[in-house]
Amino acid sequence: MSTNNNTITIGVLALQGAFEEHQQCLEAISPNIRTVQIRTPDQLESIDGIVFPGGESTSMGLIGDVTTGLWDGLRNFVHNSGKPTWGTCAGMILLAERCIGTSAVITKGQSLIGGVDILVCRNYFGSQISSFEMSTPAPPAPFAAVDGAADDGKDSDDSSFPGVFIRAPAILTAPPEVEVLGTVVAAPCRAAAVVLRELERKLEAGENVIQLGVVDALERKADGGIGYTNVCLQKNNNGQEDASNSEEEKKDATSVIQERINITLPGASDETNAREVICAVRKGMILCTAFHPEITDDLRWHKYFAGMVLEAKQSS
Repeated sequence: MSTNNNTITIGVLALQGAFEEHQQCLEAISPNIRTVQIRTPDQLESIDGIVFPGGESTSMGLIGDVTTGLWDGLRNFVHNSGKPTWGTCAGMILLAERCIGTSAVITKGQSLIGGVDILVCRNYFGSQISSFEMSTPAPPAPFAAVDGAADDGKDSDDSSFPGVFIRAPAILTAPPEVEVLGTVVAAPCRAAAVVLRELERKLEAGENVIQLGVVDALERKADGGIGYTNVCLQKNNNGQEDASNSEEEKKDATSVIQERINITLPGASDETNAREVICAVRKGMILCTAFHPEITDDLRWHKYFAGMVLEAKQSS
């Protein structure tokens, strides 16, 4: 850990994705912010906070699972260290306790680190070619400012933030103990809409909704059309999860019960299927954003997180 209380070292998980862009943004704030790329668990001991960048959450999970001790080290850092963690886009998915729309081709589904009790819909906004920018709420003003930070006059700027959404997830639900920092109104992509439709059907039937290790996979029909195939994670004899899509074993999208929870989904407009979804939250030392602040020239979210890190360090 940094020894000077006015300087901070922030790690950026560097398995895949936009980790270098986060480093550039953080280091642009102040010469007293140092960043380091995190690839091994021993590196976690020397940092004051960590960023999980945007990228491909499934790839990050696969790499993390085969890197000895890394995933356990990250879980311990997030859950027990008392140091701040920020997840953007794919990184936000990793920090969620529940996720729907996970990959059908990965045997064990999406590997999550957890930490925030939110339900995330992966790829809610669509595929790579559906990427877009929209106005999102500004972050709160930083609690603390790192020495040497340039005053660009934006720290107290409450104008909208340019949210860049690239294959972005959306947060569907968050309990009262999770602070909602921003919402947007947007329609789900077609694949996400199918998952949500099935979820809503279950809720309307009065059923308890569960954590979903499920994806609705696109399936080419013989006539050239596209249908949807439910692929569910099921428990094997060892208590572990296996993927199956055989005719005998196909089940509803909410068939795998891990824990019973009550979820109320945001309402959708009858005309457009658009709904208000959450794009930014904070719970204690964990910050999550669905969009990519690191590929804009607006440093307000990075300053907010740097303030979290500095405050936590000075309070420890």
